[in-house]
Amino acid sequence: MVRKILKKIRGNSLYEKHQEKLKFVMVGGVNTLVDLVIFGLLANVLGVFVVVANMISTSICMAISFGLNYKFVWKSKKSKRETAPKFVLVSLFSAWVVQSAAIWAVTGIFGEGDIVALAAKVVGMGLGMVSNYLGYKVIFR
Repeated sequence: MVRKILKKIRGNSLYEKHQEKLKFVMVGGVNTLVDLVIFGLLANVLGVFVVVANMISTSICMAISFGLNYKFVWKSKKSKRETAPKFVLVSLFSAWVVQSAAIWAVTGIFGEGDIVALAAKVVGMGLGMVSNYLGYKVIFR
């Protein structure tokens, strides 16, 4: 039954046209869940300082993301030695510059507060995802 479903999906022209984007979003979703679980375990169960827990969880997820993007999303033929440093730079640019700029802009327009900060983070994550997609497309092709 699963094979029939997968066969239908793979044969779908819409899927064929957008499969890289769909795979990219799937990898991002998995990475987000893994990041939250690792962070939660480190910070809440093991009592690791939250900043350290975040650095550990995001580092692990960056490695997972690189592997999945390299093999699964982009099926890159380039060397890992060539693509890995560029991947890290694009990822950090998206996280530190794009997300931070979006958070700054949204909170500057709507003020500060818990809901606004969370909404600003979501906007930043969305823009960061677009930035990552465009950057990874250049890196891995």
